[in-house]
Order: sequence, then C-alpha cells, then structure tokens
Amino acid sequence: MKAVFNMDDAGTILRKRGLEPNGRIQQMFTARCAAEMDPYVPMQQGVLKNTRIITADSVIYNTPYARFQYYGKVMVGIESGSPYARAGERKVVTDKDLTYRGAPRRGPFWDKRMWADKKTKILDDIARAAGGRAEP
Repeated sequence: MKAVFNMDDAGTILRKRGLEPNGRIQQMFTARCAAEMDPYVPMQQGVLKNTRIITADSVIYNTPYARFQYYGKVMVGIESGSPYARAGERKVVTDKDLTYRGAPRRGPFWDKRMWADKKTKILDDIARAAGGRAEP
C-alpha cells in the first residue's frame, strides 16, 4: 500500500494549529516578543517604547532617534559637532557609547538581549499554544 500526501492536507494542518503566515501563532509570538522587550527598551519619558508598532511579524520603533538608541552610539551634527544638531543638519555616528537610565537592563540591542534571556520560555509557551510540546 502506498501512502499519499496531499499538500492541501499540510495547509489544513498548519491553519488548524494557527501556523499559517501571519496567522494566530505568528501574531502571538510577535506580541509576546514586544511585551518581553518592553523592560529592555531605553526609556527616559517613554516615547520610544510606548509608540512602537506591532504588526503580524514585526515590532517597529518608529521615532527619529530609534536607530541610534538601538545601536547605543552618540550621534552629532556634521557642522555643529553637537548631539543637538540644527534643524535639517545631518548627523553622524561617533564611537562614544550612550548611557541609559535603567541600565544594564535598558540599553542597546534590546531585542537580542531580551531573546538571550527569554528565548526558552517564549518558545515553550508558543509551542504549547500551537498544540506542541515544550522542550524538556
């Protein structure tokens, strides 16, 4: 007897478990990562962390200063040499590290540092939500 596997069956199985692209599990994973990153995101007044945008498959920090906060380096105006550049003045990255309130938890590369700390727990929870098993 020959076993036949129909690719339509695979799609049905994936949908049943919420594993289709941008499906329930992807959205759950993205939202969970966003929540877990929260304590790692630099915060002075909270604008950076509180204006994030969560899509089905990404977390976007969309402020004018998000990039240099993420990389953790001071940026200065080309002409002024000041972090407080003039309106319209282009900035360049220096090799000087930023200092963060709430460090060492809050700081640069917040996604990578969160993932290093929380990866196992997140993956276990997501596996269970998809009907799988957590790693032993």
